[in-house]
Formats: sequence, C-alpha cells, structure tokens
Amino acid sequence: MGLSAVLPTLRSVMKRLVPIPSGFVDHLKRAGETGIGYQVVSVELRDGRSFDQVVTSEGCIIEVRGFKEIPFAPDEVASVNVNHKRWNFRSASGVRAKARAATV
Repeated sequence: MGLSAVLPTLRSVMKRLVPIPSGFVDHLKRAGETGIGYQVVSVELRDGRSFDQVVTSEGCIIEVRGFKEIPFAPDEVASVNVNHKRWNFRSASGVRAKARAATV
C-alpha cells in the first residue's frame, strides 16, 4: 500500500485539539500528573455545563469522555481543575478501535 492510500486515513483519525486558556495553564503545571504526560481534569463552562473527565496534555484538551470531538471552544471555559478521575481513554476510543481493525 502506498503512502497516498494511508494519508487520507490518518487525516480522518486526527482529532481537533483545544488549547487550554492561558490563565489555567500555570495552575495545571503545578498540579501532579494523572499518568505519564497527561492529567484528567474537570472543566466548567461559562454557561454552567461541566465535564468531569477531560484529558489534557501539553497545554491542550485532547479528549472529553463520551464525546468524539471536544464539545466546546477555549473561550467558553470558566474553570479547569485537576481531579485525576481516571478512565482508560487510550483503549476506549472508537477511533483507535477502528484503526486496530483496519490493520487486522
């Protein structure tokens, strides 16, 4: 299989990363990691919605439990707090399951 056949697949697997508003980044840097290279945090939005299991890494929100895409924009965030409410986000992802199925 040539590289041109793989690239469209890779693009469809990539997710949109949402930067954490700069006012919260220093707080997260001081807090401990949930796992190597990531933290699980809660995010509260200005409209009152909240999300208890949100994975952050390197100043970005990379996954929200129960959502295929990040369901909010950076300017909607009112607070971010580390809570370490773990879940195995790496294996539970439907995208990863599809990628594994494609290689079998």
